[in-house]
Amino acid sequence: MPDQPLSGRRIIILEDDYYQAHDCQEMLEHAGAKVVAISATIPDLDALLAQGPIHAVLIDINLGHGLSFDFARELKARAIPFVFLTGYDAAMLPDDLTGSAYLSKPADCGRIVNALASHAGGTR
Repeated sequence: MPDQPLSGRRIIILEDDYYQAHDCQEMLEHAGAKVVAISATIPDLDALLAQGPIHAVLIDINLGHGLSFDFARELKARAIPFVFLTGYDAAMLPDDLTGSAYLSKPADCGRIVNALASHAGGTR
């Protein structure tokens, strides 16, 4: 489909709010993405990578039991693109993650899809 900017892209959603995660999954799949994992906790990245490449990750900063900065650092070290989607201000990002892709909640579908498409390499 021509209106699927995430066609063929494998995406992880890291979000502790069930409804937010479900809404994101629906919008990303509508944009052509394959959501390979939805998690409220830090997933086993090696296990997910063993199933295929990860093109981008949508990350909530606060997962209810702590912050997700270490996971973002691991993604950065492996050159896996990610976009923070959070209610927190961008000023709270640690120095080494300043400048990372960032969207404030609530974010509309178009902004989320565009941000992920931009960082995941767009349409294949």
